[in-house]
Amino acid sequence: MRWNERGTVWVCFLLLLFICIQSLPTLADEPSSESHWYQIKLADIHVGWQHTENNESDDVRISSTEMSMSLKRGEITVNVSVESEWKERLSGAPISVKMMQDMSAMKTITRWSFLPDMIKSMETSGGPPITKDLPLPNTPWLTPYQAQQVFERKLKEGHKEVVVQTMSPEIGPRVVTVTYSRTGEDTIEIMGREVDVTIWDMVNDAMPQMVTRQWIDQNGLMVASEINIGIGVMMMTLVDKATALQDSSSEVEIFESMFIEPDQQIGNPWNAHRVVMKVKSKDGTDVDLPSTGSQTVAGEGDGFTTIVVDTSMAQPVKSGDATNPEFLGHSGMINPKDEVILGLHAEVVQSLPSDASSLDRLDAMREFVHEFIEEKNLSSAFASASEVARTREGDCTEHGVLLASLLRADGIPSRVVFGLVYVPGLGKNKQGVFGWHMWTQAMIDDGWVDVDATLPVRFSGGHVTTGTSSLDEGTGAADMAGMISSLNNLEIDVLRVDSK
Repeated sequence: MRWNERGTVWVCFLLLLFICIQSLPTLADEPSSESHWYQIKLADIHVGWQHTENNESDDVRISSTEMSMSLKRGEITVNVSVESEWKERLSGAPISVKMMQDMSAMKTITRWSFLPDMIKSMETSGGPPITKDLPLPNTPWLTPYQAQQVFERKLKEGHKEVVVQTMSPEIGPRVVTVTYSRTGEDTIEIMGREVDVTIWDMVNDAMPQMVTRQWIDQNGLMVASEINIGIGVMMMTLVDKATALQDSSSEVEIFESMFIEPDQQIGNPWNAHRVVMKVKSKDGTDVDLPSTGSQTVAGEGDGFTTIVVDTSMAQPVKSGDATNPEFLGHSGMINPKDEVILGLHAEVVQSLPSDASSLDRLDAMREFVHEFIEEKNLSSAFASASEVARTREGDCTEHGVLLASLLRADGIPSRVVFGLVYVPGLGKNKQGVFGWHMWTQAMIDDGWVDVDATLPVRFSGGHVTTGTSSLDEGTGAADMAGMISSLNNLEIDVLRVDSK
């Protein structure tokens, strides 16, 4: 099977994109069944819509949000959607949350039920449901509806800063502190009329890199918002339903637009076992890269970081990592307890000798995943390991999560890695590009070993790590958020290449 380069140079950017939008609180009027429609534009191109609604019946309030977008990955159009629904008592006591993400062939559904002594969690993503009993937060918090009511009250009282604590299924069952800072006032045109607004910057402590600017009318309704997501400004504007649902005449391409062309090519990249690179920011801001796996930070300066990527070494495991149960745990994205994945694991290890080392087992599972995923394509935004085990298709994200699941099924702690990979032959000058990517790390002999199931070799020196994640429930969003500031803001100089 030939490795499909264009099909595997991809990071779960769409997941981040939707987390950005879902993190924007759409403020509402007094309790009613009135709904609000928003047009979503990226780089001033209509790409989708959002619809919010609050309904009350007896003693129950239901707050729902629906969202849909279409974006291009190369020549392929990917349609993705997210729906969320909060149920609560009119007193503000939470009852349940349901969120559905449609970013692949199979939907990911997350449900929380709030009980007096715990949160019952159930997540389904292409495999059997995963249920967990989670502790209630120790910190006081408000449902999103109650939190926005606090904001509206303090807005009318003239406060310049508002801090609320809430929860969000996109980020997981943890309390999130949201801070609104008033920056000014203006008059803007919304649906053909002039609206007096105050301007606020909103940020939550789970993803502090993402600052959202909001325009709020005198009743506390958000009439517009914007956030810079690296490849352009994402803008939401209050519109009528017909405008929100209109077809887009042009889709935004988010695959090739994020390529980074280095100053020189990496010759024979799959045999490049040690590569020294200088990673620079275009705007002069700090470049914060970790020392992990094969990557060592060798020097830092204003607007750059020098790294050494050596495939023959592995950074030692930190004390917190060694005892972290998430690296052997199960979630909707990585489920080593799925019977289909357990069957694949048995298939891999049956031919291994009884004295096979952990590294031998790692190599066997990497080679299996590389061959097992037959249809290497861009049609899925981010499928779970359980889904990949059943469909045998996907790109780098699908290779990464399936390999992580097989490793955990074997008792080897694992996590996924976000970053960049060098791909030869692409770019304007055909000297290769770095594309956003995802791969896997395995904890072996007290070190993190990088392993990339999309490549014909275990790993290559042409990788730049920006972050890692266990992909435990809700953790992926915050772990990936740091990439936003790097999108379309990096340059790479190749300083040295040592090949085998």
